[in-house]
Amino acid sequence: MGRMLRIALAEDDPREIDLKMIRPGKLLIKNTSATLDVRIAYETVGGLGAGTGLAGAQNYYSLGAGNEYVFDCGPGVGVLAQDQQLYIGCTGGVSTVEIWIANS
Repeated sequence: MGRMLRIALAEDDPREIDLKMIRPGKLLIKNTSATLDVRIAYETVGGLGAGTGLAGAQNYYSLGAGNEYVFDCGPGVGVLAQDQQLYIGCTGGVSTVEIWIANS
């Protein structure tokens, strides 16, 4: 089964989640906004710029409005480091991100 999360994002207020993927599985991330991109990074300093807002952020990837990404994950395998935090934030308004960690 795994875990399902719905994270409400306020403008320039990054949220952190812990993936805690200790078994192989899939990670689904969906941006429910029809107009706003969401930024995702591993750290806030130089990533999503905690305390300084998102305008000058570096080292992140963008999840386009209305898009969904699916990652194959497992301990030590895949494109994501599954044992650390992800920071998610948006600029220009509010949004909601849905995350499904399917690893059972």
